[in-house]
Amino acid sequence: MNAQHIKTLVSLLILFSLPLSALEITDPGESQKEAIARMHHKLHDDQAAHKAREAKALKELNEMTIRENVRVESINNKIDELIDAKKQVIRLRYFHLIEMRTILTDEQKVGYDKAVLNRSTVK
Repeated sequence: MNAQHIKTLVSLLILFSLPLSALEITDPGESQKEAIARMHHKLHDDQAAHKAREAKALKELNEMTIRENVRVESINNKIDELIDAKKQVIRLRYFHLIEMRTILTDEQKVGYDKAVLNRSTVK
């Protein structure tokens, strides 16, 4: 993986890490608000260990990068650890997006889907 691939991947990871909230759902009912709060809380809990692994791997990668005589193989292995952790965060995030749609009415899905698609815009 070259530097440009890593830069692109990091940009995409940041772009897709922001959650959609109840505020982006048109007229959510009280039961929907409660369900959204539960789902967001569960997502946060489920992602916590993976985000901790991600932060640890990134810290270690940065520390490795400034060492004398660092081996490229070691850097690549640490990048793999970082990406594996982030991959789990993204998987959970997209499962959450799908799960969120299950509590929406057809009318609400229109706005929600637009918000999801707008997240695809490269900034």
